[in-house]
Amino acid sequence: MSPTISEQLTTAGFKGRYSITGIGWGGQTPMASVGVLGFDGKGRVSGRELMNVPGPGIARRSLSSLSWNGAYEVDPDGSGYGSTELAASLPDGSTRKVRTTFLITRASMMGGEVVVQEASLMQHDPEPASGSLVMYSVFRQPDEGSFSLASFRGIYAGPGLGRGSQLPAAAIGIGAVNFNGAGRFTGVDVQNLPADSFAHRRIATFDTPEAHYTVDEDGLGMILAPNGQAHLVITRSQPLGDVRLCLEYFFVTNELLPLTGNLVTTFVTRRMR
Repeated sequence: MSPTISEQLTTAGFKGRYSITGIGWGGQTPMASVGVLGFDGKGRVSGRELMNVPGPGIARRSLSSLSWNGAYEVDPDGSGYGSTELAASLPDGSTRKVRTTFLITRASMMGGEVVVQEASLMQHDPEPASGSLVMYSVFRQPDEGSFSLASFRGIYAGPGLGRGSQLPAAAIGIGAVNFNGAGRFTGVDVQNLPADSFAHRRIATFDTPEAHYTVDEDGLGMILAPNGQAHLVITRSQPLGDVRLCLEYFFVTNELLPLTGNLVTTFVTRRMR
């Protein structure tokens, strides 16, 4: 690599627990995932991922839980490029080898050393179920505090992106939710949906007067609403006392949007920082 992009980034500085999001590109059907990986700063990585992939029938989805173990290395030239060699353990007991090339996209000084905060991992081989090329994004979690229901407090807003369909079936949306910090939320979604002809669209508003959410200690969780469910991972947070306050999360709907056949994914951010 060119020495002009070297910033003394090392394997030792890639350490801690990282939230991960995965998006499949170019496949026959959409896929997306959420998960958590732990990098030990010595070249070993492990964690879990929940993948949303095509199911056994038309418009059906399958949620596959994978356990990851393997090795990683940041190139010794300090450029921030590197590679992983991973083994995914599947629910049926089988394993699948996965290789990625990665690039560190953000780092910062912590305790006198450069520590990786974010990176992009480019998977080499297509994901088998969808035929997609998967791009992963990883986000370092804080060392202080812990995740809980109290991590979600206040109003969060963002776009909703439907994946896997073209016009007229394509759909997009925007929405806001208000979390109470104790497992409940309300929300409003405004969606751009197909109308009665190819050239026409309709804007529809959907209210969620009451719904629930869960949060695991590693930052994974679920949205449980009357009109659908989604898996999420907290991607950015900050310590606030003994709690990690969520500043951004990424979610993937469990099923395709009935009206369009889209798989909906999005990053949602806390509106007031």
